Amino acid sequence: MTGRKNAMLTTEDRRWLTGEKRYEGEHAKQQRYQRRRDIRERVYNSLLDFSILFEHLEEDEREKLFGRPGTDQKELTDDRQLATGVRDALAFLLYNTGVTSMMNSDTGRADPVAEWVLTEALHRAGQKDGILVEDVELDIDAVDFPRTSLLADLEAGNELSPRELRLLLESEDVDTRNVQDNIREQLFDD
Repeated sequence: MTGRKNAMLTTEDRRWLTGEKRYEGEHAKQQRYQRRRDIRERVYNSLLDFSILFEHLEEDEREKLFGRPGTDQKELTDDRQLATGVRDALAFLLYNTGVTSMMNSDTGRADPVAEWVLTEALHRAGQKDGILVEDVELDIDAVDFPRTSLLADLEAGNELSPRELRLLLESEDVDTRNVQDNIREQLFDD
């Protein structure tokens, strides 16, 4: 994961963000500051580049990345890393524009920036293929699940609901391969 070619993040950025690299010594504080600043600048500039990519990247080049829109997008579904990257890019953008305010507030309203970003993105995507998006409605059913209380319940031997188990499964703390092996044993072993 950290050894890919430089992109929005350099190899060193990836190593530092994932904890593989640490800055120690006399200049560590300045090095961390500089690394954070460089990452912010590259992320900002990369986001600006998406306007250029959206408008000017040739269709055949987009298809080489994602497959042909509206058909079997085999490239995207076969490349698990790319699919995960697309998912996390969208989550990163929505999260950082305030979309979770829609999930956490009693008003049920998204932050105006998040709402604008999502709505305008859907309008622009439709325009690309000559589709007029007249209205965008997003209905989210969300419940606050404090992870620490789930871990406490699990440790105490309390039974967790399937929803609660899913939340834990989606955390990076759980090795899903071990869980799958356990489920296989329960379902298929005599």
